Amino acid sequence: MKYLVLGIVLMAIAEAKYYPNALFAKVNGVASSDTLSVRVRPHWHSKKITELPPNAYVGVDECVKIGRSVWCKVDAVNRNLGQYQAYNDKLPGWVNARYLKFSSRGYVAINGKKRCNYAINCSSGKCRVVIDETLKNGKVTAVKIKSYLRSRLKGIGELDIPSGAEGYACGRVGLKIDNYLSKHSNYRANAKSAAKSFLRALESQNLSQIKRYIHPVYGIKITNKLSFREPGAKHFSKKSFVKLYKNGANLNWGRSYGKGEYIRRNLKDFLSQFTRPFSQIHRVKQYTKLQGFSSLTPVKGYEFFWQGRGEDANYNWQGAVVILAKADGKWYVVGLLRERWVI
Repeated sequence: MKYLVLGIVLMAIAEAKYYPNALFAKVNGVASSDTLSVRVRPHWHSKKITELPPNAYVGVDECVKIGRSVWCKVDAVNRNLGQYQAYNDKLPGWVNARYLKFSSRGYVAINGKKRCNYAINCSSGKCRVVIDETLKNGKVTAVKIKSYLRSRLKGIGELDIPSGAEGYACGRVGLKIDNYLSKHSNYRANAKSAAKSFLRALESQNLSQIKRYIHPVYGIKITNKLSFREPGAKHFSKKSFVKLYKNGANLNWGRSYGKGEYIRRNLKDFLSQFTRPFSQIHRVKQYTKLQGFSSLTPVKGYEFFWQGRGEDANYNWQGAVVILAKADGKWYVVGLLRERWVI
């Protein structure tokens, strides 16, 4: 009877697709001493085939909802050329999506062919992919971008793929493509575009991109409170931000609202909680509570919303507020505020 019920549940897979834009994922929210179980089928009763450690990087084939849980079929990728993980040979398999942080940026195979094609973002079932680039003196100077249906793509790696019959080494061209796009896109001419580009940089945790958006004179204020004026808000110069992001020193971010406990985290870890996958933003609206930035003119703000997960998705939201000011004709980020609430 147990297997009959499981079979009936699995019949609903095709009708409940989730996270349609995800190409990759990192194991997130698992204790350093724990692992994430990978199973044959999307159900916790199914046989376990291997385990993924915290921060394991995998490709995402599809995600479906079974009962109250969302499960994703994940496969092995090569994060760095020649790097081998013990669990690679056991994949693909299914894991609980609750413990994944998704991304749509990285090398992909198109219709099964691996040619160092680099996906840069996905939305509404379509992905923009760099299919060719021009290199000069070790830097990307031009790219050719084409859109593909997400269903035609498979995530194969973040930086490199194996050489030989299965493909050839891509080197670290992906990072060079990211740098080129951040410099040559119109991200600073438009405040909203600048805010979006900044959040993408936070999601990828690429410091070289993040620091480009920080105001060169004012710097940036950061808090996870309801206001920049509450205790715990930090104001960094561009130089001090870069230094603290690199050295990992713990900072005091004030007390939590619930238990009133002090929040002590390094800057990089603290910022990692501000975003969810950019492709899953639910809506964007202009933010008008700009008190504390009156000395900057002009100044604009935008709030990005991610809807919650599971059966309480409509009542569990996260928001990131990005405040921008203009300098020398370009928009820079001067404030970052994280909002999260459960009704």
